[in-house]
Amino acid sequence: MSSIDIFSSGTNLLITLVAFAVLAFSVCFSGQGIKIGKGIRYLFIGLVLEFVGGWFGYKMSDYVQLGISINILAFLELFILLLSMMFLALSASQLLVSNIPDTPIIGAITALGLVSILYFCLIAQDGVMVSYMRQIFPLTGFAYISTSFWSQSGHKNKTGFLLGGLLTAGVTVMLICRLLGIATELISSMWYVSAFVYAGLAVALLIIKVDFLNKKLEDKDTEIEKYNKRIEEIIKLSPFPIIISRLSDDRLILANNNAIKLFGIQPSELERYRLKDFFADSENRRLLTERLEQEKVVQDFEILVKTSTGSTPFWLLASANIIDYNYDIALYAAFQDITSRKNREVLLKNQAIRDPLTSLYNRRYFEEEVTKRISLARMKGGCYSVFMIDADKFKNVNDTYGHKVGDKVLIELSSTAERALRDCDIVARYGGEEFVCYLSDVGPEKAQIVANRLRETISKIVVYSDEGKPFNFTVSIGISSSDISDNIDTLIKTADEALYRAKENGRNRCELFTKADFAKFNSSAETPHKDEASQLHPVFEKEAAEEISLLDGIGANHIAENNTNIEEQKTPQTQEQNKPQDDYIPILGLDDEDMK
Repeated sequence: MSSIDIFSSGTNLLITLVAFAVLAFSVCFSGQGIKIGKGIRYLFIGLVLEFVGGWFGYKMSDYVQLGISINILAFLELFILLLSMMFLALSASQLLVSNIPDTPIIGAITALGLVSILYFCLIAQDGVMVSYMRQIFPLTGFAYISTSFWSQSGHKNKTGFLLGGLLTAGVTVMLICRLLGIATELISSMWYVSAFVYAGLAVALLIIKVDFLNKKLEDKDTEIEKYNKRIEEIIKLSPFPIIISRLSDDRLILANNNAIKLFGIQPSELERYRLKDFFADSENRRLLTERLEQEKVVQDFEILVKTSTGSTPFWLLASANIIDYNYDIALYAAFQDITSRKNREVLLKNQAIRDPLTSLYNRRYFEEEVTKRISLARMKGGCYSVFMIDADKFKNVNDTYGHKVGDKVLIELSSTAERALRDCDIVARYGGEEFVCYLSDVGPEKAQIVANRLRETISKIVVYSDEGKPFNFTVSIGISSSDISDNIDTLIKTADEALYRAKENGRNRCELFTKADFAKFNSSAETPHKDEASQLHPVFEKEAAEEISLLDGIGANHIAENNTNIEEQKTPQTQEQNKPQDDYIPILGLDDEDMK
């Protein structure tokens, strides 16, 4: 392919060398990372050797003048062209789909060519055959490489192969014409053909490289698509509800069958749902998001959710992590329904802090919670009050009507007190027939008003015995406040002392423990107020009585009550006059005129 005119002009040689440099760059880029990379490198080596062979032929006359044998020079030129043919054939072998011609065939042809060179250059010294071989070797090499390029014409990405095939086929035709003596002078004068072919091959190789990269990318996409489909199938068959949502806009990308059933999702409208729509508690979602931002993976996180129709919230145990899904950054979340477990936890918690008979808070919870509230009230400079409530002559009720009716009395008393006070107040069963109340932001004067109203309301309650006989009952209330102490034990004891005074002064009344009562209370703390043989102060009653479990709800029925003689019950009025008033609403709120 190389023309003598290339080497006879410095400009022609420079242009050809620049084209060769462009080809070298193209080979360095194209020959990496693709399976025909070795064939591209072989092609470049073959073209370099062909160019060197042409240059050697141009310089042969100069070497002859130096005294070197023409036969040796001819041998060297043909050997270089033979090597060029061999590398072009090896390149063709790498480019061909069927890998033909293969290395053994190329080796045999190369060996035959070498024998021919030795014979016609050194033994027979046939100048005509040497001239033929000088043209046949490049022709054979370009014929091989042209055939390999055209063999890829059925390839999906074939542009580069077609361009290479056109260029090498053109060179092959030109070499055939030169061999046959057709337009020899014209072909010899076309020095630019080499530069044009080198530049064209550089472009063709770059196109082949890009096509291979595109093919590789398509294969990866196909592989990812198959992988995603397998993932989707695994997710859909998972026994746990699973949702994949796009992290950028929170839209659902995938939800398996269990998730669709759990959240009430319409599969055909999947992308209209957002994951945050299912959170019943925005704070719960914020905590989950913060943990994901910090840790990227969250395990066993409890969340309160709802369905798309907004029905009753339920609890789920969520495990979530950030994944790459279909070229999107997504959130993968798996769920486990733990509603029954949470219900059991709530039940156990209620059993621990609630009285089973009245459903009020128990003594332990009251003391712990009120201690916290007192600390908060002290920080804010607020006031508070504590009531100690005791059913009057409760033993009479148990002895006259039985313990079952006594339980009804306690239930009515507790429900009335709970309804009458505010939601922010605490009502608890302290033990037996005794109840305690904590009222926040209520001073001693207001506390007396509330206590009297509560006492009056309770006195109007009508309870029916098993035989349908109506009767009323009353309570006595002791009051202590923030003026007395900020210690819960002291507050309860002083309220109990005031309760004792209410009992002593005739029952069905309220008594306030004041600062002036402290000296008297402290001096008499060690001496019982009543004869041990007859009646005991309620504080000492608790100490003397056998410890009672509050879990049975009827512990008060077993306490000996020695402080009163049984009063005769009032003569019941008619059934019609004494039936319970269902529309009764207590007026114990702190927003009354008396409380302002």
